[in-house]
Amino acid sequence: MRRSWQVVCAWVVLVSLLINGCSSVAKPIAAALGPPSEDEDTRISREFRREAKKYFKFVSNPEVERFIDRIGRRILAATGPLSFDYRFFVIDDPQLNAFAVPGGSIYVFTGMIERAKSTDELAGVMGHEIVHIKGRHMARSSGPDAISVLSLLSMVLLARSGGGAQAAGIVGQAVAATRQAAFSRQLEMEADTLGARYMAAAGFDPKGAIAFLKTLDQERALNPIDVPAYIMSHPVTQERVANAELVVKSLGATQTRPDDPETLKKVQTIVRMERTTGREAVVREYEKVAQQNPQNPEALYLLGYTQQLQGQLPQARSNYEKSRQLRPNSPGLQRDLGRLYGQMGDFSAARESFDRALALEPNEPLTYLYMGEMLEKSGDLRSAAGAYLNAQNMAPLWDRPPYQLGIVYGKLDRLGDGYYYLGRAHALQDEDEKAIGDFERAIKLIGPNSPRGQLIKEELNSIRNRKK
Repeated sequence: MRRSWQVVCAWVVLVSLLINGCSSVAKPIAAALGPPSEDEDTRISREFRREAKKYFKFVSNPEVERFIDRIGRRILAATGPLSFDYRFFVIDDPQLNAFAVPGGSIYVFTGMIERAKSTDELAGVMGHEIVHIKGRHMARSSGPDAISVLSLLSMVLLARSGGGAQAAGIVGQAVAATRQAAFSRQLEMEADTLGARYMAAAGFDPKGAIAFLKTLDQERALNPIDVPAYIMSHPVTQERVANAELVVKSLGATQTRPDDPETLKKVQTIVRMERTTGREAVVREYEKVAQQNPQNPEALYLLGYTQQLQGQLPQARSNYEKSRQLRPNSPGLQRDLGRLYGQMGDFSAARESFDRALALEPNEPLTYLYMGEMLEKSGDLRSAAGAYLNAQNMAPLWDRPPYQLGIVYGKLDRLGDGYYYLGRAHALQDEDEKAIGDFERAIKLIGPNSPRGQLIKEELNSIRNRKK
C-alpha cells in the first residue's frame, strides 16, 4: 500500500507540476484555437524530455543508443520529408513498453528490446510510433490539450508499480488518467498500415509488425491484470492483427536488408550486463554456448564481448581473434577488437582493426567515436578530434561526439572550439543554461565579430529564443 500511495502521489504531483510549472508547454497549447502547431509540438517534445530525465533512468551505452537510432533513421528515410528532428531514447526499465511524444521524441524501454525476437519486431514498433508523430495523431485525437501529452508520462510512471491486485488498482488509475492519450481506432489502424509500409520500404520484414502485435495479444491474454503499459495507450485487438496481415499481404514480395541477428543479441546482452546483478551468470551462459559450438563465430564473439565487459581482456582477445579467423568480414567484431586492443595499449593493432571496420562499414559513427577514444588515449589528439568530427557529421543529433570534441579541444588548448562543442552537446541534452554559458565563452574566445563568432551567435540566439 505504501508503494501504491507513493506512486499515486508522484503522479498527482507530476501532473500538477507540469501543468502549472511548465508554462511553455501548457499555456501556448491551451490558448490555441486548434491543435498545436509544429513549432509547439517541438516545444512539447523538448519539455517532455527534460521532465522525463527526472523520473526515468536512460540507457547511455553507445551501442544501445546507436542500435535504436539506426533502426529509427532507416525508417525515417522511407517516410519522405520530415517536419521534426526525431530523437530516439532507451529507458532502462523491464516493462514491455514504448511511446512517442509529439515533436519527434520516441522512447523504447529495455523490456521491449529484451523481448524482441528480431530487429524487425522492433522496427514494427518504431514504425508505428513514427507514424503517430508524423501524422500528428495526438493533436488529431485529443485536440489542443496539454494534459493528453503530459498524462502519457503519468501513465508510464504509474504502470511501473508492482504486480497482482495492487498493480491492478494503479494501472486502472493510469488508464483513467490517460483516456485522452489513447489513440482512436482509426489512428491506430493508420499507424499500423503506414508503419508496416515504411518499415518494408526501409528494408525490414513487415511480418515483424504482425509478430509483435501477436506477442502483445498473447501477453494480454496470459496476464490480464499486469497489462503492459504499451497496450494501455495502443490497445491491441484482433482487428488490428487482421489489418496488419492484410497490409503485409498487399505489399507482396518485399526486398529486405535484414540486420545481423547477432547485433540484437549483443544489445540484449549489454542490457542484461548493465544490471547490478547477474553479470557473471551471463558470462557463464555464453561460455557454455561457446563450448557447445567451438567453431561458431557468433558464439565466440559474444563470449568475448561479455568477457570484455567484465574486464577479462586476455580471454576476450583470444575469443575475438578465434571468431575473426572464422569470419573476418564482420565490422562489429573489427570495431570491438579495435576497442579491446586500445584498452590493452596495443594502439597499432587497434588502428588496424578500426580501419578494417571502416572499410567494411564506412558510415558508422560508432566506429569513429571508439576510434577517437583510442587515439585520444594514445596521445594523438588531433587525429582523435578528426575521428570525433566524422562521428558528429554522421550523427548530428547524437550528443556524445560533440561532448568528446569539447574535451579533446580543451586538451589541445583550443578553448574556443572546446566550449563551442560542449555547448552543442549540452543543447542536444536540453540543458539550455549550460549551452548558453558555453556558447558565450566560445564567442568571447573566438571573437564576436569573426565569421565563426557570428555563426555561434546565431546558435546562441536560437537557444535563447526557445526559452521564451
